[in-house]
Amino acid sequence: MDKKAIALGAALLIAAGAANAELKAFKVNGETVSVAEQKAVYDRAVAQGQPAGPELESQVKNLLIQQTALLQEAKKAKIQQNADVQRAIDNARNQILIQGLAQDWAKKNPVSDADLQKAYEADKASYGDTEYQVRHILVKTEQEAKNIIQRLNKGEKFDALAKSESLDPKSGPAGGLIGWLSPSNVEPNFGNAFKILSAGDVAQAPIQNQFGWHVVKLDAKRSQKNFPTYESQKDSLRAQLSQLKAKRHFAELVQKAKVR
Repeated sequence: MDKKAIALGAALLIAAGAANAELKAFKVNGETVSVAEQKAVYDRAVAQGQPAGPELESQVKNLLIQQTALLQEAKKAKIQQNADVQRAIDNARNQILIQGLAQDWAKKNPVSDADLQKAYEADKASYGDTEYQVRHILVKTEQEAKNIIQRLNKGEKFDALAKSESLDPKSGPAGGLIGWLSPSNVEPNFGNAFKILSAGDVAQAPIQNQFGWHVVKLDAKRSQKNFPTYESQKDSLRAQLSQLKAKRHFAELVQKAKVR
C-alpha cells in the first residue's frame, strides 16, 4: 500500500480534528495500519486547522479503515494493471513531484522583506492618492442611457432616477451610490469617466461594459483612506510573490530545456 498517498488523501478529506491523540495500531483484514500512518494523517489535519481531540482520532481511523479495505479490493481485482488507471496514477505522481519541487524551491528562495515592501508600495502607487465617491445608473441600451442624461440635464434628480430606472439591484435602491472607489480598481473606461469629473457632475457620455450601459456621476473626492495597511497585506502578498517568483523560475527552466 502506498502509505504517503493514503496520508495525503486522508488529510484532504478530514472534516474535524484533534491533538495529542492516543493512537494505536490496528488491522484491516490482517493488514496493519501503523501508528505512524495515522499520525501522519492526524498531524496534517491539525496543521490545516482542524480542532484537536478524540473526534479527529476516530475520523482518521475510520478513513484509513475505508481506504485500506478498498485498496485491498482494488489489488484483488488487479485494477493497477488497467492501462487507464496506470496512466492516471503516473499523472498524479508526476503532479505531486512537480508540486513538491515548487514547494522546495520556494522554501529555499524566500521572498525578502525588501521585495515585499517594494511590491506593497507599487500597489499603493497604482491605487492612487485620490478616492472618488461614485454613483451610477445601469440600463440595457445606449439610447436609454442618453435619455437619462438628457433628463438629468433638465433638472431631474440622479438618486430618484437611479431608484426608478437602474438595473443594479444593490446600488439602484441606494440612489445609484457605489461608494468610494479608485480608478485602478474598476474597468479603465469606467474609471476614466469619473476621475475627470468635478464633484456633482454627470458624465455626458454613457459607459458600456458587460453589464450594460452606465450613467456615471461623481459625488465627491478625498485623499485615499481605504488602501489596506502593509501589515494586513504582508502574508497574502508574500504568497503571491512567492508563486510568481517560482512560476518565472520554472518557466525559465522549461525554456532552456533541449527539445529535439
